[in-house]
Amino acid sequence: MKLSLGAIGIGLSILVMLQFMVFNKQTGGELTQASSFGITFAVLVFGAGALTFKLPRLGGGVFVVAAFLAFSISNDFPDMAFWGSASLVLGTLSGFFGWKDYDLADNAESG
Repeated sequence: MKLSLGAIGIGLSILVMLQFMVFNKQTGGELTQASSFGITFAVLVFGAGALTFKLPRLGGGVFVVAAFLAFSISNDFPDMAFWGSASLVLGTLSGFFGWKDYDLADNAESG
């Protein structure tokens, strides 16, 4: 499951980055503060997807931070509320599966 969460996270980051590259081209090339936050969101989601493969709890935390960043700019870009919700779901699932793996490893050592 960690593999699929990481792949979905990396795919999500590519979609968001493409969206902001196209939007930036339509606005005449000027990079607004909200647009730079969108690009930062895409980079954070890419990093979270990459971290999910080996460190799922840390990746889940980065997904959640990226989700709150997306929600903060959803006034300027309404679609970022959707991307933030998707990131929040991925962060929750990643954190849950990381906790589950950690709990299983802890029980194997004690038993």
